[in-house]
Amino acid sequence: MSHPTLELKKAYLSLRHALDHTVRGFGLTSAQFDVLQLLMHSDGLEHRELQRRLAIASPTLTNIIDVLQREKLVERRPDPGDARSKTLHLTGKAKTLCASEEFCNAGQSLVDQMFAGFSKTQREDFMQALKRVELNLGAVTN
Repeated sequence: MSHPTLELKKAYLSLRHALDHTVRGFGLTSAQFDVLQLLMHSDGLEHRELQRRLAIASPTLTNIIDVLQREKLVERRPDPGDARSKTLHLTGKAKTLCASEEFCNAGQSLVDQMFAGFSKTQREDFMQALKRVELNLGAVTN
């Protein structure tokens, strides 16, 4: 029998590979998609908060944002509350891409594939279990 931490890591890596495959046709990587997805739901995040939510190193996030900015998908703006900080915002181009039928259908197809063979109840239970694992493991480092 395999260890739960290994199984969770294997599932995560499968998700990353599938997501990379899905967003490649849109000129994105899964890491770039993660940034766009967070900004779709919380536009105007500060760099440190985005870094915290993605659990990645600051230089890594800076590189991802630099590429997204070059592609005119994200822009940095001065933080009105702290002139030393920048907030990150989706551009009109990014909003159009993320709202496009093709992009949404690709994302839905990935989610459908991920939950193939799950009943609605199993899917809901799985999502609750993932949240519980996140909270339990968060307590280790807090």
